[in-house]
Amino acid sequence: MQSRMGLEQALQRAYAQRPDYLAAVQQVRSAQLFRRAATAEHLPSLNLAGDYGAAGVNIGNSHGVFDVGATLAIPIFAGGRAHADVLQAEATLRQSKQQLDSLRGQIDYDVRAALLDLNSAADQVEVARQALDLANQTLEQARDRFTAGVTDNLEVVQAQESVATANENFISSLYAHNVAKISLARAIGFAEEGVRQYLESK
Repeated sequence: MQSRMGLEQALQRAYAQRPDYLAAVQQVRSAQLFRRAATAEHLPSLNLAGDYGAAGVNIGNSHGVFDVGATLAIPIFAGGRAHADVLQAEATLRQSKQQLDSLRGQIDYDVRAALLDLNSAADQVEVARQALDLANQTLEQARDRFTAGVTDNLEVVQAQESVATANENFISSLYAHNVAKISLARAIGFAEEGVRQYLESK
């Protein structure tokens, strides 16, 4: 997995993997089904029933008989309750959609912020690596000059301190980079194993 993940790719993964978002989507679907069921209470229903059997004095002298019936139910007196159920279902669905939209906006913000932090941290790692390389080169040159008798050991000591400082800055930048990776992994809904794999990526 690459650390420089694109925004659209990160958002798609977040919408596909974050448990809170998936739960909100299911809640909207449940509210839609509830509204559909509440609306269906206004509709008449038709029930069919039937049976078949044999009648006669004995098996050889029997004939088939059957009975078929139909019942039409029209909800005339349940109009007020059905209307109230529809209103409640509409309110539940509207609230579920608002929560989903709000969560989608929060995920968008989380992912964007995490990506910005990650890209900034990656740049800081590169700058710290270059500074460490430069400090090591400076130390090597100071040692060469000291060996040649051009300068005293003060320059070497100062160069060693610069290397130590650059090394600390490099370690700090690596730590910040890993923290940024974890933040992005959480923003897109990676599980613990996914976070571990993400940290192992470059």
